[in-house]
Amino acid sequence: MAAAYPRGMTDAPEPIDPQDDPQGEGTVDIAGEVRELSTDGWPSGYVYGATRYADVILKNSFPDRFTDLTGALAGFHPTLDELRAGGGGRTVFVARFDASLAVMHAGSVWGKQNITIDKSVGLDGTPLRTTRTRGHEIDMFGKGSDEQPLPGIAVEMEWNNKDPFFDRDLINFQALHHEGAISVGVIVTRGPGLQGLIGPTIRSKDGGLKYGQSTTHWGKLVPKVNLGGGGECPLLLIGIEPERITGIELVRKVAEALAEAADFKANWRDTHDRWTDAKPVHDAMRTKAEAMMPPVKEAKSLDEGDGS
Repeated sequence: MAAAYPRGMTDAPEPIDPQDDPQGEGTVDIAGEVRELSTDGWPSGYVYGATRYADVILKNSFPDRFTDLTGALAGFHPTLDELRAGGGGRTVFVARFDASLAVMHAGSVWGKQNITIDKSVGLDGTPLRTTRTRGHEIDMFGKGSDEQPLPGIAVEMEWNNKDPFFDRDLINFQALHHEGAISVGVIVTRGPGLQGLIGPTIRSKDGGLKYGQSTTHWGKLVPKVNLGGGGECPLLLIGIEPERITGIELVRKVAEALAEAADFKANWRDTHDRWTDAKPVHDAMRTKAEAMMPPVKEAKSLDEGDGS
């Protein structure tokens, strides 16, 4: 069984085992809600979720694309320096992940695609008007096969955009699936464990928090999907967790130091009579913790993309 959606998280109710609930009296399992995977063979260091058996479709109907994706995930190891320095535009390690797919199969299968859909209206079989709907750009589109490119697999990594970018991806996936262009939509983003660790600790050059709650991460994605985002397109959701980040140990140390400062603030009356006396101690603890991992200069991205 693959690494599963974390148990106990309210965003994804645990499915009812039919053997434990033969009368179906438990919670209704809505088709479009995020559930644990039904397949194995997925790399560790990620949290996974799927709707409409996306993982089963990918593994059984597109085994080569399954192998490609799991291979790219297994080789994906951003560094802490990259997380701290990522600037505007397309993040270096996101571009590296896309490139790891693009080079597979001599570059003939994976790549950025702008998929357009033409629709015609006619009378008695004679086309009278042709309308081109807007194009749907996919960062990494994997052809179903060389012989039959469509339907394919769409993969988007949303690392640190504003969360409406999830809406864009889900709308694209819904439209492309409806027209038979894709069978599965895949979104890779920061997992809940990683967000909980780097959200309060990694700061941008202006001193603010780099990975805020309003950006793209697991906690923002799952509710959108559970509310119907993506329509009937089978979705595979992948959250990057701390195990994948090289050098993450420093973040853990900073988080521990900040937690000690927060605990001191919550219990300052244990050691001081007045907050005015305790505050300098608290502030010094926070300053020391933040000094362990100061903001770094923003690095230029590989291209001027959308900030994924």
